[in-house]
Amino acid sequence: MARVNEYIRFGPDDRCPPLMAIGVAAQGVMLTLANVVVFVTITARAAGEGEDYLAWAVFSALIIAGAITALQAAKAKRLGAGHLLMSGAGPHFIALSIAVLTVSEAGLATLASLFVAASIVQFALAALCSILGALAVL
Repeated sequence: MARVNEYIRFGPDDRCPPLMAIGVAAQGVMLTLANVVVFVTITARAAGEGEDYLAWAVFSALIIAGAITALQAAKAKRLGAGHLLMSGAGPHFIALSIAVLTVSEAGLATLASLFVAASIVQFALAALCSILGALAVL
């Protein structure tokens, strides 16, 4: 016999009221915003950059996080999940960023190249996961 939870207000396919959607979106933005600003600030300070660079870096990171979140929310062929997935900076690249920026021969160009290479590897792994998932079914 299935238990019924009388505290559940919405089903999976029900539309959320606009005011509730705004509240949940504001909470997600605050969580993502803090991570983006803190991680970019740590990296820029480790590089010894000034206030102008820090402001540009935070602005750029926020624009990129917003664009990726919008891309995930929209469903365009193979791009985007069609769900609201907050995207932002993660702590896994902070140690590498600081290590690259503290080496005298390396700099911001090397760091940017490493991020592009890491992105390509992540895209390749994502494509490989769908192939491996199809093989697992067989």
